[in-house]
Amino acid sequence: MENENTITPFDMEFSSRPLQILKVMIPYMPPKEQRNLAMLIKVMELQKVTSLFNGKSSSLQSCSIEDPNERMTQMLNDIKNYCSDKEKENIDMALTMIQMFSTYEMLSH
Repeated sequence: MENENTITPFDMEFSSRPLQILKVMIPYMPPKEQRNLAMLIKVMELQKVTSLFNGKSSSLQSCSIEDPNERMTQMLNDIKNYCSDKEKENIDMALTMIQMFSTYEMLSH
């Protein structure tokens, strides 16, 4: 994958500088401590996820697009940032099909 180091907005929401520092430490520790530290990090991230979704509104709800076709188009375009060239081609074909169906719907009404 070309963009394997790209961090998703979801991951950025639950990451912090201290957690990133802990993650960097993992390979330098003995195997048993690696496992324990990795589990601790994931528990801390899970706690952040839980607290975010227990709140009244999530900052992840930034997409206020109501049209399902437009929402799907935007989602697929965002996904392309994490894909190989072949996967991007497949997504572009899907986007073309969505556009064709949308145009057909518009013309048939």
